Amino acid sequence: MTGCKSKYENTAPDINACKAALKRVETVKSFQPESETEETVLKRFEAFYADYSAEAIKAGIRDVYADEAWFADPFHVVEGIDDIEHYFVVMAEPVESCTFTIDSVNRSGKDYFFRWTMVLHSKAAKGGPIEALGVSHVRFNEAGKIIYQHDYWDTSVMMDRLPVVGYWTRLVKNRIAKGLEK
Repeated sequence: MTGCKSKYENTAPDINACKAALKRVETVKSFQPESETEETVLKRFEAFYADYSAEAIKAGIRDVYADEAWFADPFHVVEGIDDIEHYFVVMAEPVESCTFTIDSVNRSGKDYFFRWTMVLHSKAAKGGPIEALGVSHVRFNEAGKIIYQHDYWDTSVMMDRLPVVGYWTRLVKNRIAKGLEK
């Protein structure tokens, strides 16, 4: 069964791993807030996610992410630019089109919080676009490249639309909702 083993064993963000990754980048110098560099970096982030396709990812990821970057979403934790690129490309393969619109950006110290809306048309989930709201917690290095990114979003909006899996996520949601009724 070793053929089934994946190099992506860390399939869900563990709270201790997230805290450790954030601690590792704590002392990394960043650019000056409210500078031209900041404006350029924020525009580059927005442009990168405006077209989430395998081609766009391959063309632009190394301009956006540092070699030693750390990335987590509800599905995986990935470290290093090569593994992040591979993960993003694999995630984009079943996608017919996907866009992320940055709705707002907030900064607290070195931390940036991007609130976004994802609109996804997928080959795996027919029946119109899947829309989700999310937040990316991001830290940049002095060169303006991402060294830490943790994405938070409700994955059930996507899971609900998948064959088989959707049945089970909707069943659980409905049971919770019925339990809340008085």
